[in-house]
Amino acid sequence: MVRDVGEYFLDPSMDPGKDHVLYKDEDHLVVYLGTQEGLEDVDVNSYLIVSGGKGILIDPGGYKIFPKVLANVSKYIDPKDIEYIYMCHQDPDVAGSIPLWREVSNAKILVHWLWVRFLPHFGFESVRGYAHELPDEGETINFGVTTLEFIPAHFLHSPGHFTIYDRRSKFLFSGDIGIAFPDERYMVVEDIEKHIQYMRPLHERLMASNKALRLWVNKVRYLDIEAILPQHGAIIPKRFVPRFLDWLENLQVGVDLMR
Repeated sequence: MVRDVGEYFLDPSMDPGKDHVLYKDEDHLVVYLGTQEGLEDVDVNSYLIVSGGKGILIDPGGYKIFPKVLANVSKYIDPKDIEYIYMCHQDPDVAGSIPLWREVSNAKILVHWLWVRFLPHFGFESVRGYAHELPDEGETINFGVTTLEFIPAHFLHSPGHFTIYDRRSKFLFSGDIGIAFPDERYMVVEDIEKHIQYMRPLHERLMASNKALRLWVNKVRYLDIEAILPQHGAIIPKRFVPRFLDWLENLQVGVDLMR
């Protein structure tokens, strides 16, 4: 069967406060859920993949944005058809809304095995049947018409962190790798050198070491990446991916900077 040719929608002028389709073909959809609010809080980028009628919610965000995220998700899929919710780590900006999502869906929580014992603090009476534990080495999951590769990115910044490569859209969901808090809000990077200056202080503070960065870069460098979609900040389009990876590979961070 010949795969349908998909369309990409990566326009820097898109409003980060509104939901936007980023990729679409006949059977597969990737949506940014409009979760940046431009307030003093830490904004998070939440994403939805709909594939073959199934949904996966990536880093659903905190408690207070749940109504907005739910409303936006419901434009594209019935929340009851969300099969998985992925939380790349336990921070409240990423996963504070998990108890509310439990009320409207039967989704399993995809999470590194290290964080499974923390799930009862989100209101789970028992994690059995709710959690899908990801092993240290990662996992490949067939999902709808695509395959999702959970690529280890440990200590960047979480000790149990994975990035997700969607083979259908060729998007790499990078969690905290590539995060930035620019002075102005924009959806897609247009000036990578300027954007690097927004990324640098966060990476120097949050990432554990250059060794950890290099291990991850070596895992993803040869993927066919259409865009990198981080948890905070702006999307890095294909033309800037090599520059971004080269920058990370040579960046001193965390313990490298301790004296």
